[in-house]
Amino acid sequence: MSRRWNLLRIVNDIPLKFKFLIIYLMCVLLPILCINSLFYLQDSRNTERRVMDNLRISLDRVGNEIMQMVNEGVVIGNAVSADRIFNEMLEYTYSDNVAYYEEYDSYLRDKLGQYPNIYPYISWIGVYTSNPTLSNGGSYFMFKPNDLKSEWYQKMNEKKDKVTVTSYLDTNPMNPEEKMVYVSIIRKLDNFPDLMKFSKYLRIDIRMDKLMELFDKEHNYLLIKLVDEENRLVLESAGKFKSADPLLPTLPVSKEFQLTGLPEKSFIIPLGTASYVFNWRLVGVPEGSRIAEERKGVIHFFTWLTLISTIIPTILIYIIMHSFNFRVRKLSKHMNLLKNERFEPITMYEGKDEIGNLLRSFNLMTGKIRNLINDVYKLEIQKKDLELERVQAELKYLQSQVDPHFLFNTLNAILVVCKKHRYEHVTEIIQNLSQLLRRLLSWKEDLVTVEEELNFTAMYLQIEKFRFQDRFHYELSIDESVLSYRIPKMSIQSLVENSCKHGLQSVKGNRRIRISVERAELNMLMKVEDNGIGMNSEKLDEIVQSLFKGEDNGKNIGLRNVYRRLNLFYAERSLFHIESVPFEKTSVTIQIPLSLIKNQEEARGHV
Repeated sequence: MSRRWNLLRIVNDIPLKFKFLIIYLMCVLLPILCINSLFYLQDSRNTERRVMDNLRISLDRVGNEIMQMVNEGVVIGNAVSADRIFNEMLEYTYSDNVAYYEEYDSYLRDKLGQYPNIYPYISWIGVYTSNPTLSNGGSYFMFKPNDLKSEWYQKMNEKKDKVTVTSYLDTNPMNPEEKMVYVSIIRKLDNFPDLMKFSKYLRIDIRMDKLMELFDKEHNYLLIKLVDEENRLVLESAGKFKSADPLLPTLPVSKEFQLTGLPEKSFIIPLGTASYVFNWRLVGVPEGSRIAEERKGVIHFFTWLTLISTIIPTILIYIIMHSFNFRVRKLSKHMNLLKNERFEPITMYEGKDEIGNLLRSFNLMTGKIRNLINDVYKLEIQKKDLELERVQAELKYLQSQVDPHFLFNTLNAILVVCKKHRYEHVTEIIQNLSQLLRRLLSWKEDLVTVEEELNFTAMYLQIEKFRFQDRFHYELSIDESVLSYRIPKMSIQSLVENSCKHGLQSVKGNRRIRISVERAELNMLMKVEDNGIGMNSEKLDEIVQSLFKGEDNGKNIGLRNVYRRLNLFYAERSLFHIESVPFEKTSVTIQIPLSLIKNQEEARGHV
């Protein structure tokens, strides 16, 4: 198990591009090259075997054509030997040359002379005899001492066969100064025992140029050698059969009388199975150019096959791996940017595969992180802005007063005089004003209980009541279960002050304002409603848009401050709704989830 994990650890430490390179080399390129190499070797062997088989067929074809010539010559010899009249004329003892020529003209002339015309491969056909009454000429010759010493005669006498095929050297009749190779079919004319007074031999010479034509037909594929029974080279492709140079060279043989010294891949076949061509052979030597051409064609084919089977997968694998590696490196780069708190999205086409899904998830994550950070920054800025506004308001308030103690001392002096002269209403108003001012100066907390907020608002309403006397009425509808809940300070008082200043100021009749704080299921509702002059829908939309956009146009400061405090503490989960009917009423409703209020209470308890 540890070895397995060590191997996985080593693999995991290899960079991604090198992993792809290893996969490509070991799983694609190397198998393709090995398979193509094996196929090339096998196909080369098959091609070479096929070429050699074709060459053997060519050699067999040449051998068959030669044997056809020889067999037809043997048939001619058998026909001549079986002609009794012809044999009797050869045995007849002529009285003189006149008697012989008479028989010659009447019968013997055309007997053998017809065969070279019928069979184009026969160069000459004639009879040699020991009958001294025949005259030499045409196709009939009487043995001379040189004839008796000739190679063909000696071979024929040594053999017991009636027919033999032999090769030998003799003078070229067209050029006595050079020798010529002859291939002849020798037939003993001994079919009739009673006609054996003189020895008679029929000789059929095969045309060497016809044999050369057979060899030349295959010269583009095969070099052919004709070897006789004495292992002599009778004829070969592009060779000579008449020359002043030595002909019929003897080829080297082994101890087993097998031909040696032949080129590689040469093959030998017997010329035929008949006794008269016993030990005659044909040797085929493949032309190197032919095999090389076939091999070159195989090499070209497998070269293109290897290139195609390598280049196309290489291009496809490169495209796929580049797509994979490029996007993974992009993701890795942006992941490193996260360490430096740079939440930059990956700007590229992600694709629809698993990596594309991962890139989209990363962009979604970074987007949410940016939005969360922006929201946190905005909240921090809003808190700082509200804190700054609060401090600035306190500074402005402090700057606007000459001396708070002097103001309170003056109010106390007025209060003493009012009590002395029994101005009870004025006394109560001055007390409320003094408490109101003291509370504004000492009220440092941002969250206050609903009870504290309502008490502060009630003191303000009593002062307004003193101003308008019987023309001003206010009503409080409070659910006692919510009095202990904490809310942003000045949430209700600012709305009441806004109603008195903008809604009820211009009303000539009775002025009424109603404040309600109640619990509605999971929310707390605070509502301030007046019967002021109201506003039309255009003006209401303008106020609402300015609140939502956070525009500071110097108007509706009280509403804007309340709305901003609610967003600061409850993150837009609170509801701030304004409703107005011209010359009838205006109401502002605040809805705060109780869960948020309780969470703030718990947070204060942990501090």
